[in-house]
Amino acid sequence: MVNEQRLHSMIKIAKFDANDGKRCKPMIQYARKDYVALQLLKSFVVGTIAFFMMLGLWVLYSMDALMEQINKMDFVKAATTLGLLYGIFMVIYLLATYIIFNMKYTYGRKKVKKYYAGLKKISAMYLREERLKGNGNKDWD
Repeated sequence: MVNEQRLHSMIKIAKFDANDGKRCKPMIQYARKDYVALQLLKSFVVGTIAFFMMLGLWVLYSMDALMEQINKMDFVKAATTLGLLYGIFMVIYLLATYIIFNMKYTYGRKKVKKYYAGLKKISAMYLREERLKGNGNKDWD
């Protein structure tokens, strides 16, 4: 006979494995600090590439104006401004990354706790059934 409550719990566990299991796997493997640090490192690389791609697009867009002013341009001031813009961009980008992935870790951790609670519930059901079957067999012997 099929235990409907156990079947329902197993379906919930299977849905988690299929849908959220891969996304929540890092929440099992890493501590919060390590997970967020890894994401910050990735974001630093991606943010740097994105900033310089946007800078390249801006240079291409403003090529006529830049060529006209190239002899009058103060390169130290331009480099300082560019460095300041890069710093501001990265601070905002990394702060957003920190907040987002900290929230994702917290949310994923809650889901993993529910997953493990479901596994414990299923295990307890199996143990209870085994005990009942064990006691039932002893009565008939």
